[in-house]
Amino acid sequence: MNSVLKIISGLLLCMLFATYQSNAQEKDNVKSYAIIGAFSSESNAKQLATDYAEQSLNTKVRKNNFNNMFYVYTFESDNVEEAREAVLKIRDQFEALPHAWLYNGNFNCLHIPSDQLVKKQTIENKEPIAENEPKNIAMEEVKPQPIAIEKPKAEKPDNIYWIYVNAYNITNQNEIEGNVKVIDVERNKEIGTEKANQLIELKDPKNGTNRIKITSDVFGYQILSRTLDLDEPLTSETKGYVTLVGDSIILDFPLSRFRNGDFMTMYNVYFYIDAAIMREESIYELNQLLDMMREDESIRIKIHGHTNGNSRGPVKHLDLDDKMFFNLNGSHLEETASAKKLSLYRAYTIKHWLMDQGIDEGRMEIIGWGGKKMIYDKNSTNADKNVRVEIEIL
Repeated sequence: MNSVLKIISGLLLCMLFATYQSNAQEKDNVKSYAIIGAFSSESNAKQLATDYAEQSLNTKVRKNNFNNMFYVYTFESDNVEEAREAVLKIRDQFEALPHAWLYNGNFNCLHIPSDQLVKKQTIENKEPIAENEPKNIAMEEVKPQPIAIEKPKAEKPDNIYWIYVNAYNITNQNEIEGNVKVIDVERNKEIGTEKANQLIELKDPKNGTNRIKITSDVFGYQILSRTLDLDEPLTSETKGYVTLVGDSIILDFPLSRFRNGDFMTMYNVYFYIDAAIMREESIYELNQLLDMMREDESIRIKIHGHTNGNSRGPVKHLDLDDKMFFNLNGSHLEETASAKKLSLYRAYTIKHWLMDQGIDEGRMEIIGWGGKKMIYDKNSTNADKNVRVEIEIL
């Protein structure tokens, strides 16, 4: 569910955490977790947990009662930094998990900012000094400030803005897992990429106006942009999609699926050189395409393969019985082929993978263009972007 009231209540709950309110049940269960996936479907979460349990990860599944998503995590700790180190280790160890992230909380609210959680833990874990024991100067320096019980409001640094992008499917209201791009409007420059449906801590852009634009970057959905002034986010122009809760700015982001005739580029699907075999990090965007196909069984697509140039050479590719989609060292077919044929084989690989996930072959067509529709000159610095797969909605 993605109602504004639920977002507001979740944020207020997190603020109460951050300002150390004495709710015993909430307080005792707050930990830090290394998350590798979040799903609206419990069965999908359990499948991911099983897949990585087979790769020696200690995986568990737990429902976040705030957003009704099932989180798959591999590590939990009372120490924020230990969990952060676990996240970085997972990203380094598994190429298919570059988006593993840190979650602080008790699965009843949004992510609690780490600095606020550390402050709370410092107060809880600080041992009293005996009267007859000499005082330690270092301990005096980190003496916590009194708890402001009367003000249930987190203290936000002046140079930081808290933003929550409430991204959801406009058709079924389901929360959408994906990224948003933050753009400096004055400099026309991308500031960074952040996750939707998580609290964003954005530094002051210092561009003179504090105007930014947030743009959705979720495969399978049309692009949506919101522009706002960080100092005055709620205006007559933005009141339709901006809600303020304390110091937090909530942006409403209802996203629509692509329609008939639309094209979308799979920028995050990567193939090995001279092969129609995908790299493991492609799985994230492939799963988004799969979700779209499963969500609406009436959707039919055409998969367009493109290469950089039109040279011939040795090509490794799949046949119908070959399901080593992500392993270049498998027993693949190999032949000397044109760039056009290589692009066709790559389109077939994605079709074959979707078929292996249960998608009807009759819902998909493929075509290979070789280098006939390059976006950039084949010798330019952006030539790698010519190597791509596009999905056309039929």
